[in-house]
Amino acid sequence: MRNTRRNRLGAALLIAGLGLTAAGCPAREPIRTGEARGLDRKLSTFAFIEQGDLVTLIVDTRSTRYRADQPYIPLEICIANNGLKKLALTRESFTLIDDANNRYPAAGPRELMEGYEFLDFDRKLNELEAIVFNKFAAYTRYGSNFSPTRTRTGIVRDLVALPRFGYMIDYLYFPMPVDGITGKTFELFVDSPDLPDPVFVRFLVKE
Repeated sequence: MRNTRRNRLGAALLIAGLGLTAAGCPAREPIRTGEARGLDRKLSTFAFIEQGDLVTLIVDTRSTRYRADQPYIPLEICIANNGLKKLALTRESFTLIDDANNRYPAAGPRELMEGYEFLDFDRKLNELEAIVFNKFAAYTRYGSNFSPTRTRTGIVRDLVALPRFGYMIDYLYFPMPVDGITGKTFELFVDSPDLPDPVFVRFLVKE
């Protein structure tokens, strides 16, 4: 099971990184060591997938590549619960890691409303709904809204609980990585009390 193999590696890397967090900036803490791994499988030009028995994690960078000069970057994500009784997720469940081993937490609603202008424009570039429509045809989609918008209706949520065979599609935002994003590779880690080990997907922000 690929999630299991990679999750054990991800857990070890996260634990190793926790010992390094005390001296650094919270948004730039190294938590991963070793050589860069290859990218995960692509579903489209911009979408990358890590699929396992417990969880499927997809990241789409179509909107990301247009925000190279912004303080925050958007990631369109999809998560499906394949084998857990329940999968509880919060904004703090997500961590972005760059190739310099820096860690970036997901940005909160207030940060985005005060410091980012493209919350509504980003969602016009969404594509995961069309990509996963058939893939998760037998699943149930659940509402999720971790990030605010300026003109669209919808209450920002701090917690989403996915039952087995449930999935969500949403936008998450992270501080601009110190070395930029264009042509760079990243890993998005997801952790939850319901997961035996964290899962992650490795992806590229296309030039």
